[in-house]
Amino acid sequence: MARFTKKPGDIFSLPLSDGTLAFAQWLPDGTARFFTITSQSALPIAQILSSPVAFRVIVFSDTPGRYNWAKLGKASVPAALSTPQHYAKKDSITGELSMYFQSVERPATLQELAGLETLAVWAHPHIVERLEAQLSGRESQFLKSVRVA
Repeated sequence: MARFTKKPGDIFSLPLSDGTLAFAQWLPDGTARFFTITSQSALPIAQILSSPVAFRVIVFSDTPGRYNWAKLGKASVPAALSTPQHYAKKDSITGELSMYFQSVERPATLQELAGLETLAVWAHPHIVERLEAQLSGRESQFLKSVRVA
């Protein structure tokens, strides 16, 4: 398994199941934003960054090295992505809803959680499944299984 450091702004390519590449940028809070662009080979960073963002999630720290992500370069992180995001959380036992932000949880309503990413740590196979589902216009089965709102 290749080991490398991940620093805010690093741009990666990651393999999809059909052999094409998807692209991501590592963010200061340990999340990554994934773009809605694929290619048979690495693309210029400017082209990647000008593509729409598919989603932003927390990624297991060993995922890039374990799943053959390649570091393509570095780019500045937009100010709006320099701070952590809020997450929706549902207690698996009680079913209680909460909003999670920087290790703090507070009770929340379903309406308050609408549009928030569900708190989960994503591994490569789930990232790939979600990206491929979004790119093909179908629902991600993994996202459906963890989605709160």
